[in-house]
Amino acid sequence: MKKVSLAYFGSPDFAASFLEKILSDNELPVEVKLVVTQPDKPVGRKQVLTATPVKEVAQKHGIAVYDGKVKNLLPTLEEEFDLALLYAYGEIIPADLIEKFPAGFWNIHPSLLPKYRNVAPTAFPLILGDTETGVTMIQLDEKLDHGPILAQEKLTIEQNDRRPDLENKLTELGFLIFRRSVQVHPEAVEQDHAQATYTRKMKKDDGFIQFDILKKMLDNSSLLASEFPQMLQDYYEKYPEVEPYQSSSLLLYNLFRGLYPWPGIWTTIQINGEEKRLKITNMQYENNRIIPAKVQLEGKNEVDFATFERAYPIF
Repeated sequence: MKKVSLAYFGSPDFAASFLEKILSDNELPVEVKLVVTQPDKPVGRKQVLTATPVKEVAQKHGIAVYDGKVKNLLPTLEEEFDLALLYAYGEIIPADLIEKFPAGFWNIHPSLLPKYRNVAPTAFPLILGDTETGVTMIQLDEKLDHGPILAQEKLTIEQNDRRPDLENKLTELGFLIFRRSVQVHPEAVEQDHAQATYTRKMKKDDGFIQFDILKKMLDNSSLLASEFPQMLQDYYEKYPEVEPYQSSSLLLYNLFRGLYPWPGIWTTIQINGEEKRLKITNMQYENNRIIPAKVQLEGKNEVDFATFERAYPIF
């Protein structure tokens, strides 16, 4: 059987995991001929120029890599490809590039489209307390997560799932969908665009909770609408049909799950007259109560919450 020549578009670690699955499946009639990913970026305090995880996988397997601006990719393509597959690439694909692939340009999106279009589709279901999510494979068009649906499957969200857990599960599900679809091109079904919702890129400040409000949430006290995290206030304003949280502890726990490991839940406290950043790095949720497990004070190592409380009894 002739193998499908594939151009793979992706960037973060879970997209690298997806690429590894394609490359390690000897029965999959696919040959990855090109990987397209985001440019190397400075990372960490020392700002070391670092390749994306997808680029690292491609280089390990000796696959050609393009990491320039995607709008300049088309003139560089010297060979024909049967299919393109995109999974968390990080940029809108131009229409003329989409048309380059005769068998289609498929996009694996880790949500139940048309819900949660845009970035962070694995964070928002957790933050908003959804009990299910899923994977949708669409035929890419020039609009954001707008193309017709080729396949879609649901996944139950477990109470202890955090964002990396969900990313891993949805990557596995997405690969199974792609594996089934690549040999028989599925029929495309238009999305119900009237039901579309949109997420946004997460920011460091999304994890900040004012200390007095954090204490209320740990105690499961009622919050005023103005005390909800700003990203939730913004979402509720945009989609008023979404039911706001009644339990402030559950809100905090789900926010922690969706923002884990970055930006995480953090606040600021006064230590010896100096403002310090305090991050809650682990927590459990039992009987509608939050149990902080580990914290990290600015300039200190991560410690058990009980150890922190003995040193700084502020809660």
